[in-house]
Amino acid sequence: MAPKILLHGSGAIGTIYVYLLLQAGCSVTAVCRSNYDAAKAHGFTLNSALYGQNKHVRPTIVRTPSEAAQTGPYDYVIVCTKALPEAKTAEVIRPVVTEGRTTIVLIQNGIGIEEEFAAAFPHAPLLSTVVYLPTTQTSPGHVEMGAFELLEVGTFPAAAYVERKGVREACDEFVSVVKRGGSNVRWYAEIQEQRWSKLLVNASWNPICALSLSRDVAFLDSSPAAGKLVKDVMEEVVNVAQALGYRGITHALAQKQLERAMQRKGGKGVEPSMLADVLAERRMEVEVILGNPIQVAKRVGVAAPVMETLYALAKALDEAMALRQRGKSLAGDETRVAKGGLPS
Repeated sequence: MAPKILLHGSGAIGTIYVYLLLQAGCSVTAVCRSNYDAAKAHGFTLNSALYGQNKHVRPTIVRTPSEAAQTGPYDYVIVCTKALPEAKTAEVIRPVVTEGRTTIVLIQNGIGIEEEFAAAFPHAPLLSTVVYLPTTQTSPGHVEMGAFELLEVGTFPAAAYVERKGVREACDEFVSVVKRGGSNVRWYAEIQEQRWSKLLVNASWNPICALSLSRDVAFLDSSPAAGKLVKDVMEEVVNVAQALGYRGITHALAQKQLERAMQRKGGKGVEPSMLADVLAERRMEVEVILGNPIQVAKRVGVAAPVMETLYALAKALDEAMALRQRGKSLAGDETRVAKGGLPS
């Protein structure tokens, strides 16, 4: 019997996995926010270079996990929202997590995202994933996708796969189900190494493009110093990852990632998620992409001055996007009021 699944956060990436899970024969309920009205009325429309054009995707649509709980219980709760600490997502999904049945799957960016869920649900199997998926929600309920999809899956903690009852079965079933739906899915015994591998791109291109309001190739063309800055960030990520024992993350891999962007010169380039967030005036994933890795670097005694600089600038930009008045710079009194203080 196919599992019953709740997907929390049906944006550009979430919609793709709604489609794949429906293709696998699963019962899927999708929690929508800004695109709720469109999805409720018409479902989703997917145009994909990989899966085909004009695909109509019709899961059950709800506004909140609390609403979804009325038609539970669920075998899997998949989290596809942005990894923002202030969102308290573990508490938000609590109504749909049934002890002894529900497995939580995190399809999110960043480092250190799992602890919140492990603390809230210590007995639930927890799967951590890394996704590579060029997709954009062009308008509410309409998603455009490129010709590539890769989902890397592992357990948190890694040892739970062999040490905790039921975790292996939950992980293997999830991998089997999304593969049956058409995903290019791979299981990893140590998924954290894959997270640090993706951080080579996330910690460099995301904040740099957001701060410069430029896609990757435009930034590379902006000055002779641009490529060196990107590489310096990647080198710091390699140093931290190797200190953690992740030997597969090398300086050669960092160079290869930089060369991929170089090869896109002459085209429009890539618009990373942080840049998309700035353009849409949304909060950015600053903590999980820069803040948490910097804390890890300090813990293992590795210097990361370039990442620290990007963090300070990206954090200030994130607050300005959230708190400033449109057309104006962020003032100190606005910041103090937002944080519970009083204007001087």
